[in-house]
Amino acid sequence: MKKRLFVLFAALMMILFSSFVAMADEAEDTEESTAINGTTYYYDHFDNDAYRNVYDQLVTPAETFHESSTANASVYSDAEGNEYYIAFSINVSKKNWEVINAGGMQLVLNAFIADHPLYFWIKDSFTYQCHTIEGSVFYTVNIFCYKDYAAGASRQVIKNNVDLAISEYALSVSEDSPDYEKAYIVHNAIIDDASYNQTYTQPDDECAWAFSVDGICNGQHKSATSFGYARTFKAVMDELGITCIYVEGNEYTPDDADAASYNTHAWNCVYLDGEWYIIDVAYDDPETTTGKDVLTYNYFNITSEEASDLEPDYDLLPGIPTCNGTAYSIENIQSGLESQGLWEEDNYNFFDHLLDTYGVSVVLISIGLILILIGILIRHMHKRNKKKQADKIKNTKVTVVDHSDLDKELKRPPLS
Repeated sequence: MKKRLFVLFAALMMILFSSFVAMADEAEDTEESTAINGTTYYYDHFDNDAYRNVYDQLVTPAETFHESSTANASVYSDAEGNEYYIAFSINVSKKNWEVINAGGMQLVLNAFIADHPLYFWIKDSFTYQCHTIEGSVFYTVNIFCYKDYAAGASRQVIKNNVDLAISEYALSVSEDSPDYEKAYIVHNAIIDDASYNQTYTQPDDECAWAFSVDGICNGQHKSATSFGYARTFKAVMDELGITCIYVEGNEYTPDDADAASYNTHAWNCVYLDGEWYIIDVAYDDPETTTGKDVLTYNYFNITSEEASDLEPDYDLLPGIPTCNGTAYSIENIQSGLESQGLWEEDNYNFFDHLLDTYGVSVVLISIGLILILIGILIRHMHKRNKKKQADKIKNTKVTVVDHSDLDKELKRPPLS
């Protein structure tokens, strides 16, 4: 009897132990999945509930404004007469505001915009005011949109075009393809469709499209800065269910001490089979001096070490990862892509690079100078050879033969 009870007890303990292990594994998987969810990546990396609470307050009004064709932004004028367009407002409790303050509010807004690349209309700036009603203190935060997207009707037209374009990119890949292959195809498709715009450095009401999905997805533009490239690529990856985040960096500080510094570049980090990779679509689509359409893979699935010229702004967004993935580097996947007929050759050659780096005039002048130097060198060598020949002739010894006796003999008359 005791033996049976012991066996039953042991079996029960094993079942409980297995259940605990399964629950632990499930919890670990859930935690890992949450930590690398691309659509809420930066939200998940806030380590304080106050930041998440305020982020959550942005979700519903932003979605409502984005989806509505009748919601128009209201005009706000500051003391200097500058006009801003308020998309919506949220009321932040005193408790949360005391934790995040204005600086934290900026971080929350940055994270929200980075996690939601389809919100092409949203600005990364805001205003706030403190209010007290019936003894309760709260802060009203106004979220702005750009002027071109203030009217609901026109905003909806752009939204529909963007949604259609993102869907077409997503449908261009096979559902059964591995994630790295999908990323490769979308990378090339965006480069084929758009041109890298380096004219604009900061978004404003005149060029906001160039910094968003509107630049790539809108047939009127088909051009964007690196910010627009990175947001479009992330939007497509989100549509495909591939973990991808948006990153900004390469800070620029103007010479004017009163001017604000800003980030000059944006790219993506993609999570493939447990490893992070950098993909910079804009840098793989360089603007060429000759207008030639090019494709490169210098910034496709590379590591942070390899991308030494990309410096993330860790103060702008929380939890930017270090990318160490190598399994899906372009060298490792090329043969597989070739066997499936998906491979496209890099067509950015050395001469293209020279032209783009130094400009046509500098390259032509340099080639002209090189040709002149070659001509001078050839002329110098020719003169040197002629001099050598002259010196050789000059230094040659001449032997004089006296033929006088022979001449006398020849002049004698023949014997009779």
